[in-house]
Amino acid sequence: MKLKQARGVTVVSQAIGQAALMLTLAAGLTGCKTASIKNPGTVIGPFHKPANYNLANGVMPVEMRRVALLPLTSAMNTVEHQSGRQILQKFMQAEIAKSGLFEVVFVPVSTMEQLTGRPAWRMIDELPVDFIEQITHEYDCQGVLFSHLTVYQPYPPLNIGWRMGLVHLSPESNNGSVVWEIDDVFNAGQKSVINSARRNAIKNGLSDPELDMELGLLNSPRRFGRYTAEAVVATMSRLSPGGTFAGIDGNRRKLRAQGGFFKRLFTRQ
Repeated sequence: MKLKQARGVTVVSQAIGQAALMLTLAAGLTGCKTASIKNPGTVIGPFHKPANYNLANGVMPVEMRRVALLPLTSAMNTVEHQSGRQILQKFMQAEIAKSGLFEVVFVPVSTMEQLTGRPAWRMIDELPVDFIEQITHEYDCQGVLFSHLTVYQPYPPLNIGWRMGLVHLSPESNNGSVVWEIDDVFNAGQKSVINSARRNAIKNGLSDPELDMELGLLNSPRRFGRYTAEAVVATMSRLSPGGTFAGIDGNRRKLRAQGGFFKRLFTRQ
C-alpha cells in the first residue's frame, strides 16, 4: 500500500514538473510577440520623421539612371569620425542600391584623388572647374551624390547627423541642378528616434527584439547607423516608377538655405 502511494506521488510530481516546463517554454515563445506590448512606442509612436529636406518637383528625373556616390566626409577628422565614415559609407551605399531609384556606383578615395587631386570633397568646398567632367567621363553617370557627417557620437546617447545633396547632371543645366538635399540629426536620446529605431529593427527581423533593442541597438553605432541611413534614403525613395517620392509631408518646412552649399557650381531647381 505504501509502495503504491509512493508511486502515485512520483507520477503526480512528474506531471507537475512537465506542466511547469510547458509553461516556461510557452512564456519564452511568446516573449518576442509581447515586445511591442512592453514597448508600445514601436506601434503608437511618436516617431522621428526627417523634416529638414527638400525634393525638387517631388519626382526623380527619369533620365538619371546612374549616380556616382562620392566618398563620405565629416565635420571632424578624429579617430571616431574616421571609424564612423568607414561604417556608414557601406550602409549608405547599400540602402541606396536597395531603394532601386537608380544604379549607384561608389567612387573610391583613390580614384577621387586621381581624378580631382583630393581624396574627398565637402559640400562647402569650391570644387575644381572640371570636377563634373572628370566624374561623368569616368563613370558615365547622370548624377552625383554628396554625403557628409555633421554629427557622429558613437556612445550613448548615440548621435548621427547627415547632410546630403543629389545633383542631376544634364546639358540643359550646365554643370548640374540640386534635386534632393537633406540636413537631419538622429539623436538616440529622443523618444521619437528610439521608437523609430526600434520599429526599424523589428522590421529588419531581429531574432529577439526586446533583448537586441535594450543591449544592442541603442548602444551600437553600426545598428543605429544602419537605421539612420535607411531613414535618410527613404526621404528620396519613390512610391513607384515615375511616381512621387515616399515620405513627403506637404506641411514640412523647406530646407534651410545653406549659403555656399554647392558654391557656384550647381543651381537649385
